[in-house]
Parts: sequence; C-alpha cells; structure tokens
Amino acid sequence: MLSQISSLTDGLMWTRSGTVWAVWRVSPIPYAFQPDDKKHAARRHHTALYRALRGESLHLGLVAATDPASVVEAMIEGVDLEQHVAWAEECEATLDFLEQIEIGRRAYWIAAPLANPGASAVMEPLQASWASLKDALMMPRATPSKHAIAVRAAQAEGLRKEMPSAFDPRPASVAEMAWVFGHSMKRGLGLDTAVPVDGSLDAELHLSGPSLLPTALIDPAGQTDSPKRLGPLAILKRPFVKVLDPTAPDLASYQTTLVVADTPSGGITFPECEWIGRLDESGVEADWAIRMTVRSRDEVTNRNRRAVRTLNDQFDQREEEERAGSSLDITARALGEYQAVMDADELEVEVDATTMFVVSGSSPDEVADDARSLTKYFASMQFALRTDPTIQPMLFEATMPGVPTTRVVREYSQITTARSFAVAVPFATTELGDRAGSLFALEISNGASRPNPVFVDLAGASDKLDVALAMGFVGELGAGKSVSMKTVAMDNVDRGATLMAVDHTEMGEWGIAVSGISGSQVVEISEEATLSVDPLRILPLAQAPRVARSFLSVLLSVQTKSDQTVLLSKVLHPEYMWRHEITSFGSLARHLEHDCEFAGAQRLADEMRIFSELDFGRAVFDDTLPPLDIEAPAIVLHTHRLQLPSRADMEHSHLFAELKAEKVFGRATFALIAALARQRCFADRTRLDIFAADEAAKTMSSPEAAEEIGMFIRDGRKHKAALLLGSHDAEEDFGNEVVRGLVPFRVLLRHRDANLARRGLRWLHGLAADAPVDEGLVKLVTENTAPVIDSVVGVPDERRGECLLRDFQARYGRAKIMAPLVMTRSETVKTTPTSSAGTVIGA
Repeated sequence: MLSQISSLTDGLMWTRSGTVWAVWRVSPIPYAFQPDDKKHAARRHHTALYRALRGESLHLGLVAATDPASVVEAMIEGVDLEQHVAWAEECEATLDFLEQIEIGRRAYWIAAPLANPGASAVMEPLQASWASLKDALMMPRATPSKHAIAVRAAQAEGLRKEMPSAFDPRPASVAEMAWVFGHSMKRGLGLDTAVPVDGSLDAELHLSGPSLLPTALIDPAGQTDSPKRLGPLAILKRPFVKVLDPTAPDLASYQTTLVVADTPSGGITFPECEWIGRLDESGVEADWAIRMTVRSRDEVTNRNRRAVRTLNDQFDQREEEERAGSSLDITARALGEYQAVMDADELEVEVDATTMFVVSGSSPDEVADDARSLTKYFASMQFALRTDPTIQPMLFEATMPGVPTTRVVREYSQITTARSFAVAVPFATTELGDRAGSLFALEISNGASRPNPVFVDLAGASDKLDVALAMGFVGELGAGKSVSMKTVAMDNVDRGATLMAVDHTEMGEWGIAVSGISGSQVVEISEEATLSVDPLRILPLAQAPRVARSFLSVLLSVQTKSDQTVLLSKVLHPEYMWRHEITSFGSLARHLEHDCEFAGAQRLADEMRIFSELDFGRAVFDDTLPPLDIEAPAIVLHTHRLQLPSRADMEHSHLFAELKAEKVFGRATFALIAALARQRCFADRTRLDIFAADEAAKTMSSPEAAEEIGMFIRDGRKHKAALLLGSHDAEEDFGNEVVRGLVPFRVLLRHRDANLARRGLRWLHGLAADAPVDEGLVKLVTENTAPVIDSVVGVPDERRGECLLRDFQARYGRAKIMAPLVMTRSETVKTTPTSSAGTVIGA
C-alpha cells in the first residue's frame, strides 16, 4: 500500500491526489450513566457538529493503549519522592501491577479535505503529480512553502471554529497523525504505544517533505500464509487482510473491516440505542471509522425535486392498475417523508455516512471470532454488519485520513439527517477522574477489555475547580465504602496531606489504617482515654475560647441569651484566661469553684463536675492525660463508646429534657470533634488537610456537628480542606439538602435493597426525592455491582470494589476502586486485615 501522504505539518497533510487534509484531535462528550437531559444535550452537540461539517470528512475512534509509566508519572507529579517514601513504594507497586494488564481509552479524530479555491484547484494536483514523479525518479522534492502552510492553516482554522466547542477540536500534532498510521499496522498485537501527549517532545516532531510515515504492506486474504496459490472461492472464505509493518515483517496483524449494511427498519429509540457510542459494551475491542458526506438542505431539496420529476415520468408511463402498490409508490412515499423532515428544520442537513468497524488480532481465527461476536451484538439492535471479502483492502484504506472515498465504499453508505445520525453518539466517553493524583480506581463503564485509570487529585481540585472539596461514599454494610475512604485518605497522607478521622467501629479500623504513619495519634473517647482533646489544651489561644464555649454551651444546655452564656464569655476571654492561668477545662472548673467572683460561677462548676467525674468524660476533662498533638500527620478519634440522642429524642421536647448524661455528652463531643476538625484543616492553606467522617449518620445526629460540617464543606476549598463522608443512605445521613448537594464527588457502591438503591441513585444524579429512577440502574446496583455469590464465596475477587461514580467534573461512570498495592498498607486499610493485597476492594 503506497502511502497517500506526501507531507505533514501540525494539523495538515498533503496527499498524492492533490488534496490537502486538515486533521483535528477532538474530545468526546461524557455520556454513559448521565441523566437523560445530558444525553439529549450530547445528541444536540453531535447534530451541530454534523451541520458544521459540509462536504466530505472522516471520523475516527481508535482504541489507544495507555503506558503504565505515564500513569505512574501522573501519580508522582508534584510529589517529592525522597520526602514521601511510602508513596514511592506504592507507585512502584502500581507500575508492576499495571504492566500485567492492558489499560487504555479510545482516542478521537476528525479529518476533512480542504477545498482548492482559485488557482489551487489546478496547481495542487499538478504539484502532487510532479512530486510523485520526482519520488519515482528518486529526485529531491520541495516541501510546502510557509505561505502555502499559512493559507491551509487558515482554512482549517475556519472549519474548526464552526465545530461545537463541546468537542474542543484542536489541530492534531504531527506525532499524533503518525500514531494513527502506525496504529493501523499494529492493531490486535498488543504493541501499540500511547498516543503522544500534545505539547510533549514527541508531539513537537515535524515531518515535511517526503513522508516519513510508515507504509503498510497489505496482503488480501493473507495469501502469503498459504503454501499454494489461493483460488477465488478460497479467497472469498477469508474476509480479512494481513497487515505488515515493513520495519517488523515477522509481526502480522490480521484485520477485518465490517461495514454497516442495514439499519433498523422501525427507527431508533433515543436514548438507549447509541449504537456507535456503546461499541465497547460489545466486549469486542474494535476501532470505528465513519466516511461522511454532508449536503445542505438546498442541495437535498433540488435533488429531491429532480427525483420527483423522474418518478412522475415513470408514473405517466404506467396504467393506474399497474402502479397500485408498486415499488414506485413506496419510493414516492419515502421521498415525501424525507423531504418533510428536511422542510421541518431550516438548519437540517443530509448525512451520507459509511460506518466501518475494524476488528483485529494475531491470527485469522481470532479475527473471525471477534467479527462474529460483533455482528451478533449489532444484530441484537437490528443493525446488519457485512464482511465483504472482495473489498477488504479498500475498506482498510478507507479508515485512513488523506485517502479519497472510493465508489465501493460509498455503496455501503446510509443516508439520513444530522439529527437522526446523532443518535449514534460516536464521540462519547466514560472517562473519569482527574488528570493526575492518586490512582483511585479503574473505569469499567463499557465492559471493555481495557479499563481506564481514574485519578483523584484532592489538592489540585481545590485550585482548578469551582466545586466543594468533598467526596461521598454510599453503600450497604460490607460494600467497601470504609475501605474506599481509607484508601483515598491514606494515599493523600502518603503524598503529604494530613488526616483527621472519626471512627465508630468496635475494632478501630481507622486506627489500624494509620498505625504505619509515623507520628499518628489515636484518641479513645472513653474511660480508656490516653490522650486529651480538651480544646483549651490543644488549640492556640486565639481559637480555643470559641471552640470551648460552643462545646460547653451544648454540654450544659446553656441558652444563647442566658446569664450562663454571659459568664462563659467572660471567663473564656483570652485576656481573662491568661490572667487567671486557665489552660484547661480542669483549671476552668477549679477557678469557677474557688476563685471566680462572677455570679453563677459555682452553679456552672457544679454542672461541669457532673460530666468531668464520669469515666467517659476523661478525654475532655482529665488534666493528667497528655494533650493531643493537633498537628500530628494523622489523627483518629475513636468514638464507638459514645451514645447519641435519637431523632425522636431531638424532635420531642419531653424526651430531650430527659436525655441521659451519656447522650448529652455524646452530642456535645461530636460537635467538639467537628469544630476541632475545622480549626485544624483550615489552619494551613498551603497543605491539603482531610477530615473523614465515616458512618456520617452518627456525626450528623448532633445538630451542632452538622452545622460545623456545613461550614466545612462550604469553605473547605478556600483552605485546601477536604471532607470525606461515608454512609448507608446519603438522603438520610448527609445532613440537609444543601450539604448533600454540595458533595461533588459521589461513589455509590452495592445496595441489595432496591429502595436504598433508588435513594442512592437519586443522590448520585442530584435528583429530587420523588423523581423517577432508571430501573435498569437499580438492577445494576442491586444485582450486578460487586455481587455476593453466597455466604461462603462472598464477592469474587475480580468483582470487588465495583461502584457507580460521579467525579469532580460531574461525569458519570462505572469503576472498580483500587486498594493499596503495597502489602503492609493494604492489610491496614482493609476492614478484614487478612485480605490479600493487590486486589480490587469491596467485600
């Protein structure tokens, strides 16, 4: 196969046919698992794209590998590995893991031939012919002039500006265009390199003059594999081409191009039948290419008028009885209906498209199996694919930019409108996560063989995105939400963040998780307390009085405008505290009892003594305990012994008045914890600080704690402070509607209860409490997300950690959350410490 490309520069290619093509790299639109309104918006963007592209164009969606090294580079970006040895170990383990699997995502291009206006209509073909002759004679050939490049670049830019900004089209670099041609020779061999990154050294390559692109060797039907010459019948039984890279002739790629031969006669339902955008759901790794010609409404109307005149002439030549029910009647009705569609929208255009799918492998049998599977998949949607063995070489060429569309390719075209073809939604993505950060999960939205890495960059999100810095995790018991939260938290601590977590579990799983972090501290809020969380002892004097006053007001049920409030304000004034050496709640109580001259001091001291003398109050009132180091890299507050008031207790005044001291203390302590977290996490704006509230229902049961968390989530981004919330039911446990709505990153894990699954899906998509939910998604969450096989097997290892996810950019998808890959960290993070490392989480 002689390369059609004679010269290249960024975004442009000169061809041997005398046509200059523009090539753009385009960004796909988030689609899978999106709410219906966003799906309809994606269709509108595609419709606008086709209406902007007049004339011929080639659209490509190619499966591209992701280099494991590039994933690790994204993980270490901005991190000093010498200072963060634990993260270096995790990155090294990640590289080893990713080299054992294939990862990647689809990359998209649009290529279109540029018009040859004026003298160019003659000169460009002449120059192309002269260049081909010079090549044949092995003579040096001139490259396109700077003026010619500038003229063509301006043409291409004019077309680019017509395209919808949703696709963010940009001129493809020379390295990217070279990758497209190299990819065509390596399909199915697992040898693909990653697409060059725009702006990288590779992407700054320039090829001008004689093309340096690889020239594929094409063997129709793989005839060189046969020891004897194949006859015509034998060739017809081999609908593939054997593709060789001349630089590596021992590695053959076998490829079959399937072309769409028929579409559903009853039309296509949207959404639900995005037949190109959902290609990866077939389970077959395939590239797609669309050869498209767009004609204006006026062109179509004029052509239809001529067709009508021809039909009328044919009708006149027949008797009335002969024409009844004839094919002419059917054609006339179809023509009338089509013209009515065009007349209904002045902006509508005609799309004449040939859609091709390329399957590949290292052997003819492998390709044949994939071709059969893909054919069956599309047949289930009433699309007919054909593997025409007689034109496989032409179809292979048709997937390459710069190659003119041939007659045999046009024979398979389907004619429709831009709005109708847009239901295919080809430029759709399920890409999730940030550009860099910790490797949180592998995206598996389409069930493709190549999962995509999902990064979470909490520190970067605060700088780049105008959203709250918060993540929510919802799922049933054992679904993996706690392990997911700990994974995010520990990854970021390894990268330099600090952590403060509330742990309600009996086993103290968060304390186990931070046990390997030097300097970490675990506080037992019980009679077994070994550290004090007295705010007067651990906070700076400027912040301590406010936090202490709030805690005592809740603990002692002090009314806002009461004499006790005035008294607390006086004795907790920084100057008064300094003068009377009040440095703890213990010294405050002693001062109130013996030295304070203000009215009501004795009563306040007596009320404080009620709680200070109880065992569970030691962590707050015992002066003999060493104070918590509020600057420790990881702090866990173990609160499993605390009792909390129920909703009924809070809503009924007679029950609230009779609350046990234990419940009053629990309510006040959670308010104290939330206040301490806000003070700690807001103190240093240059450092990422994380507050994790697992089992958020307990934390939120304290109205004062819920209010503190509300302020945390509203202002956290300004202070580089991140909030992690975990619960079984976000609607019930994440506070009020505002707090629920402000959590941008949402993770929904398994829920086998259909009602809880619906509530979780409403939260995931930001729907009203009474809004209908896609029952297909309910079934996915209840039956096909980390499914529990039985009480013995549990969840198969390969299905652990599955979830639905909404990222910081409000993109939706399906993912497998990754546990740490370093054995020691994996064992401390998992709820069940005996679980094996290196697997995807979720029990």
